[in-house]
Amino acid sequence: MATSKENPLCQHCRFCNPAPKRRHNSRIRRRISRVSLTVPGSVHSWIHRLSSSGIQKSVAKGEKNGLVFLCCPLRGWEVNMAKATFKFLLESEIYSVDFLVGRILNRSLIMEDVIWTDNTLFGLNGFEELRKYIKQGSEFCKDVSIIIQERADLEGHYAKNLNKLSQKLVKATTGNLGSLADGWRSVASVMEQEAELHKNLSLKLAEEISKPLKILVDTQNKARKPVEAMVDKSLKSLTDKRTEESKAKKQCYVHAKDSEKGEENRNDSSKGKTEKDKQKIEKKCDQMRKLLRKADKEYCELCEKAETARQEWEFNVAKGSAQLQGLDEERLAKMAEHLNQYNCQLSSMGPGFQTSCDKLHESVISVDIQADLRSIAQQRGTQGTPPEQILLDCYAEDLQFTMNAERRKNALQNYLLYLRQSLEREKKGKEGVEKLVGVYRERPNFADQDAQEDAKQRLCQVMFMMNFLEASHFKIASVLAKLECQPKLEHKFAKYIETQRDKQGIPTSVLRLPINIALEGNSGYDVTSVTVGALANQTQSDPYEEPFAEDEFEDYADPHVVGRCRALYDYDASQTDELSIRPGDIINVYDKQMDGWWQGEKNGRVGIFPASYVEEI
Repeated sequence: MATSKENPLCQHCRFCNPAPKRRHNSRIRRRISRVSLTVPGSVHSWIHRLSSSGIQKSVAKGEKNGLVFLCCPLRGWEVNMAKATFKFLLESEIYSVDFLVGRILNRSLIMEDVIWTDNTLFGLNGFEELRKYIKQGSEFCKDVSIIIQERADLEGHYAKNLNKLSQKLVKATTGNLGSLADGWRSVASVMEQEAELHKNLSLKLAEEISKPLKILVDTQNKARKPVEAMVDKSLKSLTDKRTEESKAKKQCYVHAKDSEKGEENRNDSSKGKTEKDKQKIEKKCDQMRKLLRKADKEYCELCEKAETARQEWEFNVAKGSAQLQGLDEERLAKMAEHLNQYNCQLSSMGPGFQTSCDKLHESVISVDIQADLRSIAQQRGTQGTPPEQILLDCYAEDLQFTMNAERRKNALQNYLLYLRQSLEREKKGKEGVEKLVGVYRERPNFADQDAQEDAKQRLCQVMFMMNFLEASHFKIASVLAKLECQPKLEHKFAKYIETQRDKQGIPTSVLRLPINIALEGNSGYDVTSVTVGALANQTQSDPYEEPFAEDEFEDYADPHVVGRCRALYDYDASQTDELSIRPGDIINVYDKQMDGWWQGEKNGRVGIFPASYVEEI
């Protein structure tokens, strides 16, 4: 059995000195009970059992290089806590009971706050506000790191310069919200009350707080730049696509007006003209019609590209917001951890700082990150708005513009044909993505979390594209039905379509669907019957001559092999242009389309197949 001369802790052990030190041990137990009220009940119970008379066996054994303290009976987690606590004693070579109790309490205070939830706090429209807040938090962290370093440098002149340093810390916390910032304001208040610090405190402050915070700021700045660049790049792409779309739209309207004017001139000037003059006029009208068809096609394609860019921007904003929130979660957790470390360092300096440490400790335990986030959301949060999808607007659709009735109908029917083809293509892509999502749902271990999230995001993008095409189809079909005196068409998207005009009178139709309706995926709108009904009324005298013919929009014109792939799942062709594949089939890839379908050749047969069912080799 160790004696009090062998180890300083033995003078407090009631097993080593059962009679003379009983009164002193009672005072120690009372102090443990009072201080333990500030820690969780599990730790309180452990400390109480450690000091109560119910312990069946307790041995304090002094060794040359440290102390081994064994307590029985204890549960498994209690043994681990005891080992961790007394391992710290072995490293620090301090064995007083006061230090032991203080260290147990400090190491037992565990923050279990969740920084961010799965819900995006700021939404799409709040990305810039979120970026400003993240930057402000980074500056706050950087300022704290610099101030703590200065705190260490001024250790020798503590009394003279501490007040100035405290004011800097107060300034650094200005503008930062929440209990965490309040905790650092309490640090500034404690600085004003302290007189001097131990010489080792300078090294601890520099190595354990200032340097890690500086590294954290530098690391997060490097991680934040590619996220912001990704969002800025997608925004620039969206802006460029919108600009191209606007130019194509205006060009389309110009060609439509020129074509219409040419047709009117041809009809008016047909009398009294020679056959040669009539042929010239007819040739000029044909050229105008070709230019109009080309402009219409380019405008439709640019509309789809702009919608794709908008979806990409929306996805990047949501993804970037989540990544920035993750970085801020790390920053808040680290700063809270270093705030607790600061408290521990001051507490270890002895009873001379007890008053200051108690005040600071109150600020530490009052840190509520969830309350901080709620406060930030209330003051800086923005309400999420439904996504705005700019629909396809054509010249023939607007009845305010003069146009021959028959040519107007033909133009509208051609637009409907193109939209129907696009919708059928998107439906095929949706089926493939839905199958992939179903595979991931049934077999979660088949792919990592990122792949599953990408598949879900792709499904959402397909649904948004189908909503865009379907709403455009309904809008144009409604005008055609009105021209042909047919019953008014009904659609659940109708009340969410708004049309405005610019100074030139060109309309812009916007679809604003609530997110729950946008992701339903089944509107009940039969685009085939509407399009077929329109075609049934189409006359044979079509001056446009099917400008959106199937071969004109054919995506698989070049049979050049761009790669090879291996089939992973069974897929049975449902259309004549599709390719049936089986697991293990090797396919020569000719074209990789943006809608999730590839064109390839297998055993001499060429067709399209879903890209999600194969892997590249």
